[in-house]
Amino acid sequence: MMAGNSIEQMVVTISIDTECDHDPNWVRSNPLAFESITEGLPNRLQPAFAEVGAIPTYLLTVEVLEDAASVAALRSLPGDHEYGTHLHAAFIEPEKKFFDYAGVDSPDFQCASSAEVEYRKLENLTRLFEEKLGHSPTSFRAGRYGAAAQSIDSLQRLGYKVDTSVTPHLRWSEPNATVDFRKAPEQPYFPAPGTIIEPGPASPQALLEVPVSVKPRLFRDPRWFRPWFASVAQMKEVVRYQMKRHSRRRILSINMMFHSMEVIEKASPYPQSQSDVRRYIDDMQAALQWCADEGARFVPLSELRDLYLTA
Repeated sequence: MMAGNSIEQMVVTISIDTECDHDPNWVRSNPLAFESITEGLPNRLQPAFAEVGAIPTYLLTVEVLEDAASVAALRSLPGDHEYGTHLHAAFIEPEKKFFDYAGVDSPDFQCASSAEVEYRKLENLTRLFEEKLGHSPTSFRAGRYGAAAQSIDSLQRLGYKVDTSVTPHLRWSEPNATVDFRKAPEQPYFPAPGTIIEPGPASPQALLEVPVSVKPRLFRDPRWFRPWFASVAQMKEVVRYQMKRHSRRRILSINMMFHSMEVIEKASPYPQSQSDVRRYIDDMQAALQWCADEGARFVPLSELRDLYLTA
């Protein structure tokens, strides 16, 4: 930890959008494939996390939960981990747009639906998770980060503890909506009623918003704590920025994000070869090990709410 600050503990979460394989154009593979689940999680990611003592949170999409082989792999996954949910709104009722997911994109923001429709989509995803995995999910991220105040209300009604849809300093637009997180806090907070970007009071029923860790840059896009998007040195830079910017906090949260298919060659726009994948995983491990060497401890996403309630 940096000298002269009030930080008592640094906690690191790894939040992973866990989806079917895509192609280098960022659309779902055709035919639909799930190598990132059946190969990527047990044989690449979990061993890598175990080597540095990290605990990932895998946020599962509809198509993964509907795939029998993927569910079997998830139910038998070794090591420490947490499962949560991740919604692409076009893939679930009501107002489901796609029944064959192969070769399609899913740009719709869930918060563009009415509050009732969005709630029912989240309810159906939650029930599907419970049916396939035998327990209730408590962590969530919206597809394309497309969450709003009504999303928080729905998640709280469904018993979720944590959302991680907010990306500070960034604004996202899709054909059906825009979400603006440019003024959102960089560290976890309990959203005030009627907003997703302003802190409110804590309570045992309140949902904790855990933003993705980024570092703002003048006239350039923010830098993410995310492999491939940043080198090891640049990921350290993001953490050091957070340490300095929030040195008066007792708890410092660092939240890495990426997609499961990024560790399968040619299943995303990123690694295209086995050597690319190896570099990706090596960089991820190096950044996480550096955090551990700085005194951080790794926790699943849902554990953060109780930590912040007691703080």
